Amino acid sequence: MKRTNEKGITLIALVLTIIVLLILVGVSISMLTGDNGILGQATNAKEQTEISSEKEAIQLTMINKEVSNNSKYDIGRKLYKKTLENSNIWDVIVINETQEKYDDGWRYISKETEVENYGKTKYNWLVNEYTGEFVQLEEGKYTELSYKDELAVTDGLVFNVDSNNMDNSDLTTWGEGVTLHGFDDNTEEITNKGLNFDGKNDYVEFKSTADYSKGFTLSFYGIANNNYSFFSKQRGNDTAYSCRFAIGKNVFLFNTSKNRANSKWSSDDAGNNGNLNIPCSYSLGDVAYFDLTFDAEKNEFKLYKDNEFIDSDIVNREYWNGERGGKVVMQDESIPCYLGRNAVGNKDGTVDWYYGKLTIYSLRLYNRPLNENELKNNYDKTIAAHFLE
Repeated sequence: MKRTNEKGITLIALVLTIIVLLILVGVSISMLTGDNGILGQATNAKEQTEISSEKEAIQLTMINKEVSNNSKYDIGRKLYKKTLENSNIWDVIVINETQEKYDDGWRYISKETEVENYGKTKYNWLVNEYTGEFVQLEEGKYTELSYKDELAVTDGLVFNVDSNNMDNSDLTTWGEGVTLHGFDDNTEEITNKGLNFDGKNDYVEFKSTADYSKGFTLSFYGIANNNYSFFSKQRGNDTAYSCRFAIGKNVFLFNTSKNRANSKWSSDDAGNNGNLNIPCSYSLGDVAYFDLTFDAEKNEFKLYKDNEFIDSDIVNREYWNGERGGKVVMQDESIPCYLGRNAVGNKDGTVDWYYGKLTIYSLRLYNRPLNENELKNNYDKTIAAHFLE
């Protein structure tokens, strides 16, 4: 019988060939699109070229200004340190992470600024008029502050206590109907560096009301040196008709007189079920920024510390909306609010007043839950503003 030799590609060889081709394709794609790929390097090179060109255009404009002393070469916005003399012109840029400030001698050039013989800028810059130093600003990593800025979200703001805006010698700066107790005209206790409560008899009393059907946000920036409430609203000595906020060691506390929260933060004791003890990392005496939000539609509490989310929980609807619930207390215009004190009931029916030893840099109450973008805006601006001086 006559045999013939047939030559062809075996199945194994075909599979190996395909695998090799796929590897080559993968390597080629990686070379093109990876972090250090050709396309990535080309994009980075293009961006660096644009940055250099933009910087040179700004430098040329600054040189023309210096040589000709012609105002037409003014570029960007001149910055000014926050001082008494600059009370109506101060304008500062603050780097969020380091709190480094840029003011006198610097100009802020935001993107979309028109530069002669170049066009509109694509980046944000700081340039020193005297040294020629340049700083490129990254989006979202710096804060603009000026005398005309609102330092906080104003939509839903019920009251705003900020030591930067208050004067012990002028109580009108505190708002209407505000009474100070126990401070004894000690100007060292109330300065633009903070409102200092001695834990003995210092407290602030005022009336405030709003519609809290949407919930609330309470923001505290300062120092707690004991576990007593920094803010409370209650009817005289009636501890069964109150809302209270406090900070303790590794805990943020909230309480209403409605003893049914049914929260994971509640005490197992049915009589104290309305006390929410929210675990967090905090040591008494530390500076911290807290936000507690409550969404009445979802019955949800959320806690943030230093603009980082800590925890959340859903509570019983009646805890806020029911009889003697948080909403009823907060909306009651007949009872006062207190900063720095609250009443605590004893088993024998008597009541003791306790005073917070604390420093308040900023304290804000809203009649709605702020979203995370609004919380970040408040945090960035508040922190930056308190580092200006």
